[in-house]
Amino acid sequence: PAVHMATHVSAGEPGQYREARWMEDVGFRAVPVGPPRNEAVAKQCAREGCYTDDTLASLALAASLVEHGRIDANAAASSYGDFFRDATPFRGCPPTAAKVMQLVSEGVPIEETGLPPHFPFPGGSFANGAAMRIAPLAIAYRNADAEQLRNAVEAATISSHRHPEAVDFAVVQAMCVQNMLRHKGHPKEVDTGALLGELASRCTTEAMKSVISATASALAAANEADSDLAGDLAGDLAAVTALVALEKRPGSGMAFQIASVHMAPCVLWCAFRHLASPRRAIQVAIGIGGDTDTTAALVGAIVGALHGEGEWCALWAERLENGARGRDYALGLGEKLANLGPSIDEQGRGN
Repeated sequence: PAVHMATHVSAGEPGQYREARWMEDVGFRAVPVGPPRNEAVAKQCAREGCYTDDTLASLALAASLVEHGRIDANAAASSYGDFFRDATPFRGCPPTAAKVMQLVSEGVPIEETGLPPHFPFPGGSFANGAAMRIAPLAIAYRNADAEQLRNAVEAATISSHRHPEAVDFAVVQAMCVQNMLRHKGHPKEVDTGALLGELASRCTTEAMKSVISATASALAAANEADSDLAGDLAGDLAAVTALVALEKRPGSGMAFQIASVHMAPCVLWCAFRHLASPRRAIQVAIGIGGDTDTTAALVGAIVGALHGEGEWCALWAERLENGARGRDYALGLGEKLANLGPSIDEQGRGN
């Protein structure tokens, strides 16, 4: 999950961390988080063991899938709003996302909530929020083919993310998790080059195809050049910085990779450069800075699907909050998702 679980969390700057301390006003060990240049985020604080809005959205999707046995677009959209309305302590929520959930609750059709005039940007949101929540769907739809998986992804995100780049990234993330589940416990069997080629071919936008292909080339060159990856955060940072620079999107970049075309290369690099070492993959995802909870959540979903539970993540799980929708609730949903397998004729958009 997207969660700040350690006594030190990323300050939003590459390789920089701040120590958590007890803060009376929130009742948590906490630190101000960043990137500091993003005022809205800097005002919030990271609670030790407290998950963020990214995990909350994933839990909402998982709960809807478990309740209905498949993806139901309207039910999923309602579930997001229900979970966020009940969210305490504050976990963060972008104003545009909050507006979408409000519109859904007011009865605006979900086919309209993510587009103008309801959504402020032409074409809808190109942000990474569709991909950040999609892992539970990939588990439930682990046996779906590419077309069925895309249909299910579109249904899960239609209320909030209509931009083709956002949908492409969510499909890419779902395919990664799906593929890792098929290789669970056998990282050496994963053909990264072939997988990334398949991911690029399934994208509908040239920008997403381009950044995935560029990431594949960069990974191939790096893996051929060296095999000792320990402690090379500077190399990881340089690589993803170059990849993110390939596409320009307003309000997004290495300072905060909100755009899907910027988050995608960060996630794919961290996950597949360090595929054999899941802890390292997640640590690098935090270490490169920016939108660290999202990057780490997406990378964690990929390497977690491949490696499964074990000592590598046991301590992190122990320190996760365990309230009404905390650790045990999340693990319970995971068990139910693992036993869920919509039949092929149900693997579509839903009602």
